[in-house]
Amino acid sequence: MRLSLIFVLALSLHMLNAQESSTRSLSIMEKMRPTLLSLLGEKWTLKLIGEATTAPTPGSSIALPALPKLMDDARSTAVFDKKAEKIVLKPEIEQKFYYAYIREIFEATRQTKPNDDEVGKLMNVLSQGGSREGVYHSLVLDSVYGGMENYDKPVKGNAADFAVYFYGKYVGKKVAKENFKGMNAFVLKRLVADKALDIIDGYGDNREDLEKWYAVMSGDLASKFPQVWSGKLRKNTSSFDHKSWAAKVPVQHIKSETLIKIHSAFNSMM
Repeated sequence: MRLSLIFVLALSLHMLNAQESSTRSLSIMEKMRPTLLSLLGEKWTLKLIGEATTAPTPGSSIALPALPKLMDDARSTAVFDKKAEKIVLKPEIEQKFYYAYIREIFEATRQTKPNDDEVGKLMNVLSQGGSREGVYHSLVLDSVYGGMENYDKPVKGNAADFAVYFYGKYVGKKVAKENFKGMNAFVLKRLVADKALDIIDGYGDNREDLEKWYAVMSGDLASKFPQVWSGKLRKNTSSFDHKSWAAKVPVQHIKSETLIKIHSAFNSMM
């Protein structure tokens, strides 16, 4: 009986989809999603109509939300007052992403591939409850990255321009381009990434504005650095699609994507 119902619904949905106008703000399929979820459950609903999609007005984009005020007091303990994660993935699902994240963050920060021993050590950190952010900091605060920050690798003009732009738009801090003159490029990308992490933490429990900030930033970077990205979503310039992704993942995933994107963008200008 259940399979017959699914077959009839699948056929009906196929016919409705063919009749839908692409100009509607909310598709018939999306209007039916709650009913399908209650009747068939999430598994079959996804099989029949796929993931939920946003329906932005053509040419529209998400507005950048107000930026949080960052604490400059080094003695502040606010960083330790983080709330529990609202979105938690099952351990077996989370673990599937460990290897890919380690390889990507390693290459983004150090511009080289990790060897098996390096991957194993970081996999062990994550498997024992370590955070993605913690893995990142272990890579940029060790002696290896410290040595890279002493390379004769000055910041180029286009990288300095981008840093000024990023600080102004996404951190809310006005910085003069001259401040980056003579600075090591590895130092600059670490500093910008650290400020982005501060902003993410600054949003606290305000997931909605955090997701909007991430979405606007991701769409912007996809537009500014199209040659850098290989993944379909990272190439996507739609802030709506990036927000849709951010709404489904833990904050640590938003942080790790932000870090990879910032370091990769600067790598393309080194």
